[in-house]
Amino acid sequence: MNAIHTLGWALVHSLWQDALAAAGLASLLALVPARAARVRYALAALTLAIMLALPLATALRLDAASDAAMPALAAPALTSLVDRIRAGLEPTLPWIVALWLGGVLVMSARLASGWATTRRLATAGTRPVSDAWRQALARLARRLRVSRPVRLLASALIEVPAVIGWWRPVILIPVSVLAGGGLTPLQLDALLAHELAHVRRHDYLVNLLQTAVETLLFYHPAVWWVSTRVREEREHCCDDLAVAACGDARVYATALLRTEQLRAAPALALGAGGGSLLGRVRRLLAPATPDAFPRWLAGVFGGALALAVAIGSGWGLHRSLPASADSLIALATGSRDPEVRHDAVKELGQTKDPRARMTLIALAQTDPDDDVRDEAVESLGAAFPDAETVRVLAAIARRDPNEHVMREALETLGRMKNGAGLPVVIDIARTHPNPDVRREAVESIRDEAPRAISVPILREIARRDRDPDVHRKAAHALAKLDDSRRHEARSSVASSSLRI
Repeated sequence: MNAIHTLGWALVHSLWQDALAAAGLASLLALVPARAARVRYALAALTLAIMLALPLATALRLDAASDAAMPALAAPALTSLVDRIRAGLEPTLPWIVALWLGGVLVMSARLASGWATTRRLATAGTRPVSDAWRQALARLARRLRVSRPVRLLASALIEVPAVIGWWRPVILIPVSVLAGGGLTPLQLDALLAHELAHVRRHDYLVNLLQTAVETLLFYHPAVWWVSTRVREEREHCCDDLAVAACGDARVYATALLRTEQLRAAPALALGAGGGSLLGRVRRLLAPATPDAFPRWLAGVFGGALALAVAIGSGWGLHRSLPASADSLIALATGSRDPEVRHDAVKELGQTKDPRARMTLIALAQTDPDDDVRDEAVESLGAAFPDAETVRVLAAIARRDPNEHVMREALETLGRMKNGAGLPVVIDIARTHPNPDVRREAVESIRDEAPRAISVPILREIARRDRDPDVHRKAAHALAKLDDSRRHEARSSVASSSLRI
Protein backbone atom coordinates (compact mmCIF):
# COMPACT_ATOMS: atom_id res chain seq x y z
CA MET A 1 0.00 0.00 0.00
CA ASN A 2 1.49 3.37 -1.01
CA ALA A 3 1.73 6.38 1.29
CA ILE A 4 -1.31 8.14 -0.19
CA HIS A 5 -3.56 5.13 0.32
CA THR A 6 -2.18 4.56 3.83
CA LEU A 7 -2.86 8.16 4.80
CA GLY A 8 -6.24 8.10 3.09
CA TRP A 9 -7.41 5.01 4.95
CA ALA A 10 -6.07 6.44 8.23
CA LEU A 11 -8.19 9.55 7.66
CA VAL A 12 -11.25 7.47 6.82
CA HIS A 13 -10.84 5.28 9.89
CA SER A 14 -10.36 8.36 12.06
CA LEU A 15 -13.98 9.32 11.36
CA TRP A 16 -15.39 6.43 13.37
CA GLN A 17 -12.44 6.04 15.73
CA ASP A 18 -12.49 9.64 16.93
CA ALA A 19 -16.28 9.63 17.08
CA LEU A 20 -16.09 6.68 19.47
CA ALA A 21 -13.46 8.49 21.54
CA ALA A 22 -15.71 11.57 21.77
CA ALA A 23 -18.65 9.36 22.77
CA GLY A 24 -16.58 7.82 25.53
CA LEU A 25 -15.63 11.29 26.80
CA ALA A 26 -19.28 12.40 26.68
CA SER A 27 -20.33 9.45 28.82
CA LEU A 28 -17.55 10.13 31.33
CA LEU A 29 -18.37 13.84 31.53
CA ALA A 30 -21.98 12.91 32.20
CA LEU A 31 -20.79 10.97 35.23
CA VAL A 32 -18.22 13.42 36.61
CA PRO A 33 -19.62 16.43 38.54
CA ALA A 34 -19.13 19.78 36.85
CA ARG A 35 -17.28 21.07 39.94
CA ALA A 36 -14.52 18.47 39.43
CA ALA A 37 -12.82 20.65 36.82
CA ARG A 38 -9.37 19.07 37.10
CA VAL A 39 -10.72 15.58 36.48
CA ARG A 40 -12.89 16.72 33.58
CA TYR A 41 -9.97 18.65 32.07
CA ALA A 42 -7.66 15.64 32.32
CA LEU A 43 -10.27 13.40 30.67
CA ALA A 44 -10.86 15.87 27.82
CA ALA A 45 -7.14 16.47 27.20
CA LEU A 46 -6.41 12.74 27.25
CA THR A 47 -9.25 12.13 24.79
CA LEU A 48 -7.87 14.77 22.44
CA ALA A 49 -4.45 13.11 22.56
CA ILE A 50 -6.04 9.72 21.85
CA MET A 51 -7.92 11.20 18.88
CA LEU A 52 -4.58 12.21 17.36
CA ALA A 53 -2.93 8.90 18.24
CA LEU A 54 -5.65 6.73 16.68
CA PRO A 55 -5.11 7.72 13.00
CA LEU A 56 -1.33 7.64 13.52
CA ALA A 57 -1.55 4.12 14.92
CA THR A 58 -3.84 3.08 12.07
CA ALA A 59 -1.40 4.45 9.48
CA LEU A 60 1.49 2.58 11.09
CA ARG A 61 -0.52 -0.62 11.18
CA LEU A 62 -1.55 -0.30 7.53
CA ASP A 63 1.98 0.52 6.46
CA ALA A 64 3.30 -2.57 8.24
CA ALA A 65 0.62 -4.88 6.83
CA SER A 66 1.68 -7.40 4.19
CA ASP A 67 -1.39 -6.72 2.03
CA ALA A 68 -3.62 -3.84 1.14
CA ALA A 69 -6.62 -5.12 3.00
CA MET A 70 -8.43 -2.66 5.12
CA PRO A 71 -8.42 -3.53 8.84
CA ALA A 72 -11.53 -5.43 9.81
CA LEU A 73 -14.36 -3.21 10.87
CA ALA A 74 -16.97 -5.86 11.58
CA ALA A 75 -17.68 -9.51 12.19
CA PRO A 76 -17.21 -12.00 9.28
CA ALA A 77 -20.94 -11.90 8.52
CA LEU A 78 -20.52 -8.30 7.37
CA THR A 79 -17.41 -8.90 5.27
CA SER A 80 -19.24 -8.34 2.00
CA LEU A 81 -20.53 -4.98 3.23
CA VAL A 82 -17.04 -3.97 4.28
CA ASP A 83 -15.68 -4.98 0.87
CA ARG A 84 -18.28 -2.85 -0.90
CA ILE A 85 -17.41 0.14 1.28
CA ARG A 86 -13.73 -0.40 0.59
CA ALA A 87 -14.29 -0.68 -3.14
CA GLY A 88 -16.31 2.52 -3.19
CA LEU A 89 -13.81 4.54 -1.15
CA GLU A 90 -10.60 3.32 -2.75
CA PRO A 91 -10.75 5.57 -5.85
CA THR A 92 -11.48 8.64 -3.73
CA LEU A 93 -8.51 8.25 -1.37
CA PRO A 94 -6.14 10.54 -3.37
CA TRP A 95 -8.79 13.26 -3.37
CA ILE A 96 -9.38 12.78 0.35
CA VAL A 97 -5.65 13.18 1.02
CA ALA A 98 -5.41 16.22 -1.28
CA LEU A 99 -8.34 17.93 0.43
CA TRP A 100 -6.88 17.11 3.82
CA LEU A 101 -3.48 18.54 2.88
CA GLY A 102 -5.12 21.69 1.55
CA GLY A 103 -7.09 22.10 4.74
CA VAL A 104 -3.97 21.57 6.85
CA LEU A 105 -2.14 24.25 4.87
CA VAL A 106 -4.99 26.73 5.34
CA MET A 107 -5.25 25.94 9.05
CA SER A 108 -1.46 26.15 9.43
CA ALA A 109 -1.43 29.59 7.82
CA ARG A 110 -4.19 30.62 10.19
CA LEU A 111 -2.22 29.24 13.14
CA ALA A 112 0.98 31.00 12.07
CA SER A 113 -0.86 34.28 11.60
CA GLY A 114 -2.48 33.96 15.01
CA TRP A 115 0.85 33.11 16.63
CA ALA A 116 2.56 36.13 15.04
CA THR A 117 -0.27 38.43 16.08
CA THR A 118 -0.14 37.12 19.61
CA ARG A 119 3.64 37.55 19.85
CA ARG A 120 3.39 41.13 18.59
CA LEU A 121 1.00 41.93 21.42
CA ALA A 122 3.79 41.26 23.90
CA THR A 123 5.81 44.20 22.51
CA ALA A 124 3.55 46.53 20.52
CA GLY A 125 1.55 49.13 22.40
CA THR A 126 2.79 48.03 25.83
CA ARG A 127 4.27 49.91 28.75
CA PRO A 128 5.42 48.98 32.26
CA VAL A 129 2.91 48.99 35.10
CA SER A 130 3.26 50.72 38.45
CA ASP A 131 5.06 49.22 41.44
CA ALA A 132 1.72 48.59 43.15
CA TRP A 133 0.63 46.31 40.32
CA ARG A 134 3.96 44.47 40.32
CA GLN A 135 3.71 43.96 44.06
CA ALA A 136 0.17 42.62 43.72
CA LEU A 137 1.38 40.21 41.01
CA ALA A 138 4.26 39.03 43.20
CA ARG A 139 1.96 38.48 46.16
CA LEU A 140 -0.49 36.47 44.09
CA ALA A 141 2.35 34.51 42.46
CA ARG A 142 3.59 33.45 45.90
CA ARG A 143 0.08 32.47 46.92
CA LEU A 144 -0.35 30.37 43.75
CA ARG A 145 3.20 28.96 44.00
CA VAL A 146 4.29 30.29 40.61
CA SER A 147 8.08 30.12 40.69
CA ARG A 148 8.87 31.31 37.15
CA PRO A 149 9.38 35.04 36.55
CA VAL A 150 6.30 36.64 35.03
CA ARG A 151 6.26 40.08 33.45
CA LEU A 152 3.24 42.34 33.79
CA LEU A 153 2.65 44.98 31.11
CA ALA A 154 -0.12 47.41 30.28
CA SER A 155 -1.42 47.10 26.72
CA ALA A 156 -3.41 49.51 24.62
CA LEU A 157 -4.25 46.79 22.06
CA ILE A 158 -6.26 44.34 24.16
CA GLU A 159 -9.48 44.71 26.10
CA VAL A 160 -9.28 41.79 28.55
CA PRO A 161 -6.35 40.52 30.64
CA ALA A 162 -4.36 37.83 28.79
CA VAL A 163 -1.21 35.76 29.23
CA ILE A 164 1.23 35.21 26.35
CA GLY A 165 4.21 32.89 26.23
CA TRP A 166 5.30 29.78 28.07
CA TRP A 167 9.05 29.97 28.64
CA ARG A 168 8.96 33.68 29.48
CA PRO A 169 5.30 34.42 30.15
CA VAL A 170 3.90 37.92 29.92
CA ILE A 171 0.59 39.01 31.43
CA LEU A 172 -1.04 41.88 29.55
CA ILE A 173 -3.47 44.17 31.33
CA PRO A 174 -5.62 46.59 29.33
CA VAL A 175 -4.89 50.23 29.96
CA SER A 176 -8.59 50.74 30.71
CA VAL A 177 -8.36 48.19 33.53
CA LEU A 178 -5.36 49.98 35.04
CA ALA A 179 -7.49 53.10 35.13
CA GLY A 180 -10.19 51.28 37.07
CA GLY A 181 -12.49 49.99 34.32
CA GLY A 182 -15.40 49.61 36.72
CA LEU A 183 -13.62 46.85 38.66
CA THR A 184 -12.81 46.87 42.37
CA PRO A 185 -9.27 46.09 43.59
CA LEU A 186 -10.42 42.66 44.77
CA GLN A 187 -11.91 41.90 41.35
CA LEU A 188 -8.69 43.01 39.66
CA ASP A 189 -6.74 40.69 41.97
CA ALA A 190 -9.05 37.84 40.98
CA LEU A 191 -8.47 38.45 37.27
CA LEU A 192 -4.70 38.59 37.83
CA ALA A 193 -4.90 35.34 39.79
CA HIS A 194 -6.72 33.75 36.84
CA GLU A 195 -3.88 34.68 34.47
CA LEU A 196 -1.27 33.41 36.94
CA ALA A 197 -3.20 30.14 37.15
CA HIS A 198 -2.68 29.74 33.38
CA VAL A 199 1.05 30.30 33.90
CA ARG A 200 1.21 27.81 36.76
CA ARG A 201 -0.56 25.14 34.69
CA HIS A 202 1.58 25.72 31.53
CA ASP A 203 -1.66 26.32 29.63
CA TYR A 204 -0.04 28.39 26.88
CA LEU A 205 2.08 25.44 25.78
CA VAL A 206 -0.85 23.05 26.06
CA ASN A 207 -2.97 25.45 24.03
CA LEU A 208 -0.37 25.50 21.23
CA LEU A 209 -0.31 21.69 21.13
CA GLN A 210 -4.10 21.63 21.20
CA THR A 211 -4.24 24.04 18.25
CA ALA A 212 -1.83 21.78 16.34
CA VAL A 213 -4.21 18.84 16.89
CA GLU A 214 -7.10 20.98 15.65
CA THR A 215 -5.05 21.82 12.56
CA LEU A 216 -4.34 18.18 11.72
CA LEU A 217 -7.86 16.94 12.49
CA PHE A 218 -9.73 20.02 11.33
CA TYR A 219 -12.24 17.95 9.34
CA HIS A 220 -13.73 16.09 12.31
CA PRO A 221 -16.59 17.73 14.26
CA ALA A 222 -15.91 15.48 17.26
CA VAL A 223 -12.39 16.88 17.53
CA TRP A 224 -13.74 20.42 17.72
CA TRP A 225 -16.29 19.35 20.32
CA VAL A 226 -13.61 17.71 22.48
CA SER A 227 -11.28 20.68 22.00
CA THR A 228 -14.05 23.01 23.16
CA ARG A 229 -14.46 20.86 26.27
CA VAL A 230 -10.72 21.12 26.92
CA ARG A 231 -10.86 24.92 26.73
CA GLU A 232 -13.94 25.18 28.91
CA GLU A 233 -12.54 22.91 31.62
CA ARG A 234 -9.20 24.74 31.44
CA GLU A 235 -10.98 27.97 32.27
CA HIS A 236 -12.90 26.22 35.06
CA CYS A 237 -9.61 24.98 36.54
CA CYS A 238 -8.18 28.50 36.48
CA ASP A 239 -11.43 29.88 37.92
CA ASP A 240 -11.07 27.49 40.85
CA LEU A 241 -7.46 28.56 41.44
CA ALA A 242 -8.42 32.24 41.21
CA VAL A 243 -11.24 31.80 43.73
CA ALA A 244 -8.92 29.86 46.04
CA ALA A 245 -6.36 32.67 45.84
CA CYS A 246 -8.84 35.52 46.36
CA GLY A 247 -11.43 33.74 48.44
CA ASP A 248 -14.73 35.10 47.14
CA ALA A 249 -16.49 33.33 44.26
CA ARG A 250 -19.18 36.02 44.03
CA VAL A 251 -16.64 38.82 43.63
CA TYR A 252 -14.80 36.82 40.97
CA ALA A 253 -18.03 36.03 39.12
CA THR A 254 -18.87 39.74 39.07
CA ALA A 255 -15.45 40.43 37.56
CA LEU A 256 -16.12 37.84 34.85
CA LEU A 257 -19.43 39.49 34.00
CA ARG A 258 -17.65 42.82 33.69
CA THR A 259 -15.16 41.36 31.20
CA GLU A 260 -17.96 40.06 28.97
CA GLN A 261 -18.10 43.50 27.40
CA LEU A 262 -14.36 43.42 26.71
CA ARG A 263 -13.82 40.13 24.83
CA ALA A 264 -11.23 40.73 22.14
CA ALA A 265 -8.21 38.60 23.12
CA PRO A 266 -6.50 36.64 20.28
CA ALA A 267 -7.11 32.90 20.03
CA LEU A 268 -3.63 31.87 21.20
CA ALA A 269 -3.69 34.20 24.20
CA LEU A 270 -5.24 32.87 27.38
CA GLY A 271 -7.54 35.25 29.20
CA ALA A 272 -10.06 35.46 32.00
CA GLY A 273 -12.81 36.20 29.47
CA GLY A 274 -12.47 32.84 27.70
CA GLY A 275 -14.92 29.95 27.74
CA SER A 276 -18.67 30.04 28.15
CA LEU A 277 -19.13 33.00 30.47
CA LEU A 278 -22.68 32.17 31.55
CA GLY A 279 -21.71 28.58 32.27
CA ARG A 280 -18.69 29.68 34.29
CA VAL A 281 -20.70 32.12 36.38
CA ARG A 282 -23.41 29.54 37.04
CA ARG A 283 -20.78 27.00 38.03
CA LEU A 284 -19.21 29.45 40.49
CA LEU A 285 -22.43 30.62 42.14
CA ALA A 286 -24.81 27.66 41.98
CA PRO A 287 -24.74 23.89 42.42
CA ALA A 288 -23.47 22.38 39.20
CA THR A 289 -25.24 19.97 36.89
CA PRO A 290 -23.40 17.65 34.53
CA ASP A 291 -23.17 18.34 30.81
CA ALA A 292 -25.94 16.80 28.76
CA PHE A 293 -25.01 13.80 26.63
CA PRO A 294 -24.47 14.98 23.01
CA ARG A 295 -27.63 14.44 21.00
CA TRP A 296 -25.77 13.75 17.75
CA LEU A 297 -24.34 10.58 19.31
CA ALA A 298 -27.61 9.32 20.75
CA GLY A 299 -28.63 7.32 17.68
CA VAL A 300 -25.33 5.45 17.50
CA PHE A 301 -24.51 4.94 21.16
CA GLY A 302 -27.89 5.44 22.85
CA GLY A 303 -28.40 1.80 23.80
CA ALA A 304 -24.86 1.22 25.10
CA LEU A 305 -24.66 4.45 27.07
CA ALA A 306 -28.29 4.79 28.28
CA LEU A 307 -27.40 3.69 31.81
CA ALA A 308 -24.44 6.06 31.97
CA VAL A 309 -26.61 8.96 30.85
CA ALA A 310 -29.27 8.12 33.45
CA ILE A 311 -26.69 7.99 36.23
CA GLY A 312 -24.98 11.13 34.98
CA SER A 313 -28.25 13.07 34.75
CA GLY A 314 -28.89 12.44 38.44
CA TRP A 315 -25.38 13.33 39.50
CA GLY A 316 -24.94 16.83 40.88
CA LEU A 317 -24.12 18.99 43.79
CA HIS A 318 -27.40 19.37 45.67
CA ARG A 319 -26.10 21.85 48.15
CA SER A 320 -23.76 24.77 48.11
CA LEU A 321 -20.62 24.08 50.04
CA PRO A 322 -19.45 26.66 52.53
CA ALA A 323 -16.35 28.60 51.75
CA SER A 324 -13.23 26.66 52.65
CA ALA A 325 -10.89 27.77 55.40
CA ASP A 326 -8.14 28.25 52.82
CA SER A 327 -10.33 30.62 50.80
CA LEU A 328 -11.33 32.59 53.88
CA ILE A 329 -7.73 32.84 55.06
CA ALA A 330 -6.64 34.07 51.64
CA LEU A 331 -9.42 36.64 51.61
CA ALA A 332 -8.82 37.81 55.17
CA THR A 333 -5.09 38.30 54.60
CA GLY A 334 -5.01 39.31 50.95
CA SER A 335 -7.94 41.61 50.33
CA ARG A 336 -7.33 45.33 50.22
CA ASP A 337 -10.95 46.05 51.16
CA PRO A 338 -11.40 46.30 54.97
CA GLU A 339 -15.07 45.33 54.73
CA VAL A 340 -14.17 42.15 52.84
CA ARG A 341 -11.48 41.31 55.40
CA HIS A 342 -13.95 41.97 58.22
CA ASP A 343 -16.55 39.60 56.76
CA ALA A 344 -13.92 36.96 56.03
CA VAL A 345 -12.66 37.12 59.63
CA LYS A 346 -16.20 36.74 60.94
CA GLU A 347 -16.76 33.63 58.80
CA LEU A 348 -13.32 32.29 59.65
CA GLY A 349 -14.13 32.31 63.36
CA GLN A 350 -17.17 30.13 62.70
CA THR A 351 -15.17 27.44 60.89
CA LYS A 352 -13.30 26.40 64.06
CA ASP A 353 -10.54 25.22 61.71
CA PRO A 354 -7.20 24.96 63.58
CA ARG A 355 -5.45 26.68 60.66
CA ALA A 356 -7.54 29.78 61.33
CA ARG A 357 -5.95 30.39 64.74
CA MET A 358 -2.69 31.93 63.53
CA THR A 359 -4.53 34.02 60.94
CA LEU A 360 -6.90 35.45 63.56
CA ILE A 361 -4.01 36.14 65.92
CA ALA A 362 -2.04 37.95 63.23
CA LEU A 363 -5.03 40.03 62.17
CA ALA A 364 -5.99 40.87 65.75
CA GLN A 365 -2.47 42.14 66.36
CA THR A 366 -1.47 43.82 63.11
CA ASP A 367 -4.36 44.58 60.75
CA PRO A 368 -4.37 48.30 59.96
CA ASP A 369 -8.16 48.57 60.20
CA ASP A 370 -9.62 48.92 63.72
CA ASP A 371 -12.88 47.15 62.85
CA VAL A 372 -11.03 44.17 61.42
CA ARG A 373 -8.88 43.88 64.56
CA ASP A 374 -12.01 44.19 66.70
CA GLU A 375 -13.75 41.36 64.81
CA ALA A 376 -10.59 39.22 64.90
CA VAL A 377 -10.41 39.63 68.68
CA GLU A 378 -14.02 38.55 69.14
CA SER A 379 -13.74 35.62 66.72
CA LEU A 380 -10.50 34.43 68.27
CA GLY A 381 -11.95 34.37 71.78
CA ALA A 382 -15.12 32.58 70.65
CA ALA A 383 -13.43 29.97 68.46
CA PHE A 384 -10.28 29.20 70.49
CA PRO A 385 -10.86 29.86 74.24
CA ASP A 386 -7.52 28.55 75.52
CA ALA A 387 -4.35 29.76 77.20
CA GLU A 388 -2.70 30.96 73.99
CA THR A 389 -5.73 33.08 73.15
CA VAL A 390 -5.77 34.51 76.67
CA ARG A 391 -2.12 35.55 76.28
CA VAL A 392 -2.75 37.26 72.94
CA LEU A 393 -5.92 39.02 74.08
CA ALA A 394 -4.22 40.15 77.29
CA ALA A 395 -1.51 41.87 75.26
CA ILE A 396 -4.11 43.54 73.04
CA ALA A 397 -6.19 44.67 76.03
CA ARG A 398 -3.11 46.30 77.53
CA ARG A 399 -1.45 47.84 74.49
CA ASP A 400 -3.72 48.19 71.45
CA PRO A 401 -3.75 51.80 70.22
CA ASN A 402 -7.51 51.79 69.64
CA GLU A 403 -9.73 52.10 72.72
CA HIS A 404 -12.60 50.18 71.13
CA VAL A 405 -10.33 47.23 70.31
CA MET A 406 -8.97 47.25 73.87
CA ARG A 407 -12.53 47.23 75.24
CA GLU A 408 -13.48 44.33 72.95
CA ALA A 409 -10.44 42.37 74.12
CA LEU A 410 -11.44 42.92 77.76
CA GLU A 411 -15.05 41.91 77.11
CA THR A 412 -13.94 38.84 75.17
CA LEU A 413 -11.60 37.82 77.99
CA GLY A 414 -14.46 38.15 80.45
CA ARG A 415 -16.81 36.06 78.29
CA MET A 416 -14.42 33.19 77.70
CA LYS A 417 -15.57 29.75 78.78
CA ASN A 418 -14.80 28.55 82.29
CA GLY A 419 -13.58 32.01 83.29
CA ALA A 420 -10.27 31.45 81.47
CA GLY A 421 -9.78 35.17 80.85
CA LEU A 422 -11.04 36.57 84.17
CA PRO A 423 -7.62 36.56 85.95
CA VAL A 424 -6.27 38.81 83.21
CA VAL A 425 -9.27 41.16 83.45
CA ILE A 426 -8.85 41.39 87.22
CA ASP A 427 -5.13 42.11 86.87
CA ILE A 428 -5.83 44.87 84.34
CA ALA A 429 -8.48 46.38 86.63
CA ARG A 430 -5.91 46.53 89.42
CA THR A 431 -2.71 47.54 87.63
CA HIS A 432 -3.27 49.09 84.20
CA PRO A 433 -1.88 52.63 84.08
CA ASN A 434 -4.76 53.98 81.99
CA PRO A 435 -7.83 54.72 84.17
CA ASP A 436 -10.15 54.38 81.15
CA VAL A 437 -8.94 50.80 80.63
CA ARG A 438 -9.36 50.07 84.34
CA ARG A 439 -12.95 51.31 84.18
CA GLU A 440 -13.69 48.97 81.27
CA ALA A 441 -12.17 46.11 83.23
CA VAL A 442 -14.39 46.93 86.20
CA GLU A 443 -17.46 46.73 83.96
CA SER A 444 -16.32 43.40 82.59
CA ILE A 445 -15.83 42.02 86.10
CA ARG A 446 -19.28 43.23 87.08
CA ASP A 447 -20.96 41.67 84.04
CA GLU A 448 -19.03 38.42 83.61
CA ALA A 449 -17.45 37.32 86.91
CA PRO A 450 -19.33 35.18 89.43
CA ARG A 451 -20.58 37.13 92.47
CA ALA A 452 -18.22 35.31 94.83
CA ILE A 453 -15.28 36.65 92.81
CA SER A 454 -16.58 40.02 91.64
CA VAL A 455 -17.74 41.44 94.98
CA PRO A 456 -14.39 41.25 96.88
CA ILE A 457 -12.45 42.45 93.82
CA LEU A 458 -14.75 45.42 93.27
CA ARG A 459 -14.58 46.35 96.98
CA GLU A 460 -10.80 46.31 96.82
CA ILE A 461 -10.75 48.52 93.72
CA ALA A 462 -13.30 50.91 95.26
CA ARG A 463 -11.04 51.34 98.30
CA ARG A 464 -7.62 51.48 96.68
CA ASP A 465 -7.89 52.92 93.16
CA ARG A 466 -6.62 56.49 93.11
CA ASP A 467 -8.71 57.62 90.13
CA PRO A 468 -12.09 58.99 91.26
CA ASP A 469 -13.87 57.79 88.12
CA VAL A 470 -12.62 54.23 88.61
CA HIS A 471 -13.56 54.45 92.29
CA ARG A 472 -17.12 55.53 91.38
CA LYS A 473 -17.39 52.87 88.68
CA ALA A 474 -16.46 50.14 91.18
CA ALA A 475 -18.88 51.52 93.80
CA HIS A 476 -21.73 51.67 91.26
CA ALA A 477 -20.93 48.13 90.17
CA LEU A 478 -21.15 46.93 93.79
CA ALA A 479 -24.44 48.76 94.25
CA LYS A 480 -25.82 47.18 91.11
CA LEU A 481 -24.79 43.73 92.32
CA ASP A 482 -26.42 44.40 95.69
CA ASP A 483 -29.65 45.55 94.02
CA SER A 484 -29.62 42.43 91.90
CA ARG A 485 -29.10 40.22 94.95
CA ARG A 486 -31.96 41.92 96.86
CA HIS A 487 -34.24 41.53 93.86
CA GLU A 488 -33.40 37.85 93.63
CA ALA A 489 -34.05 37.47 97.36
CA ARG A 490 -37.49 39.14 97.09
CA SER A 491 -38.34 36.96 94.11
CA SER A 492 -37.35 33.87 96.08
CA VAL A 493 -39.51 34.88 99.09
CA ALA A 494 -42.48 35.60 96.82
CA SER A 495 -42.10 32.27 95.13
CA SER A 496 -41.97 30.46 98.47
CA SER A 497 -45.15 32.28 99.65
CA LEU A 498 -47.01 31.18 96.59
CA ARG A 499 -46.04 27.58 97.13
CA ILE A 500 -47.27 27.74 100.76
